[in-house]
Amino acid sequence: MSRPDGASAPPERAVRVGIGLIERSGCYLVRRRPPGTVYANYWEFPGGKCEEGESPEAATRRECLEETGMHVSVRSLRRVISHRYPHARVEMFFYDCVLEDPRAEPEAGTGFRWARAEALPALAFPEANGPILEALARAGAEERGTP
Repeated sequence: MSRPDGASAPPERAVRVGIGLIERSGCYLVRRRPPGTVYANYWEFPGGKCEEGESPEAATRRECLEETGMHVSVRSLRRVISHRYPHARVEMFFYDCVLEDPRAEPEAGTGFRWARAEALPALAFPEANGPILEALARAGAEERGTP
């Protein structure tokens, strides 16, 4: 991209986001984005932007606790997706996570609920989530022996 003076503009820095894929019994923790936020009423997994100097893994752990009230162990990096939205360029780090207390439930009022893996592609998530939703649904169907 060129500036009016002919020089090249510095490349836009991606917003790094850590996202927790918290699975239990074939379901994943999701919620609708709150009103007044970007992509309000779209579904999302717990997670958020990395703070200055914070790794995506640490952001995932922190954001899961802040958003759900539950402590998670971040296991493995499942996928990194880079995407250009109209408002920003993002680099999303999707981590498989497990609850430290397997019986824990999200705090009341957070809006988080459990959704079956196979149902995820039918929920309206921001478009960059498409590949991960399809992968989770496919894995969920394979686990249950359905096509």
